[in-house]
Amino acid sequence: MSRSTSGATIISNAVAELQTLARSFSRPLPAVQSVITIQVLFVAGTASAWRLIETTRSTVGRRRRMLYFDSLEQIQRSVDERLAWQRADEQFVARHMATPGGFPGVTADWVHSKDFDAIFRPGREAIRKEMCATSPKHSVTLS
Repeated sequence: MSRSTSGATIISNAVAELQTLARSFSRPLPAVQSVITIQVLFVAGTASAWRLIETTRSTVGRRRRMLYFDSLEQIQRSVDERLAWQRADEQFVARHMATPGGFPGVTADWVHSKDFDAIFRPGREAIRKEMCATSPKHSVTLS
């Protein structure tokens, strides 16, 4: 097997593995009724060839960002961080945003569900910022 073919196989296997992880990431975010999904791409022959597309869909529309990484290790770390953040965010939601009996309305500490985003977003964003620490080389917002 040539060096080029073995390199392509390694990249193909890495993308497949990361895509499997990315599919497990897709989940609803209850405060704003949105869903985040991630996709992993490798664009051969380009600078920062490893790409992560993060899509947030909500009642107010869709936002997509493409994050550019220089290496497989960086994008793997970024995906792993997002999965860890997902688990931490689920714990935060269960601890602070659960409504008695699972009914919409107010939390056990009397926060009305219409205020979830205003009250809990800063804390949730702080958790994400702390846990998703691997910075891309650059990022762009996609239309």
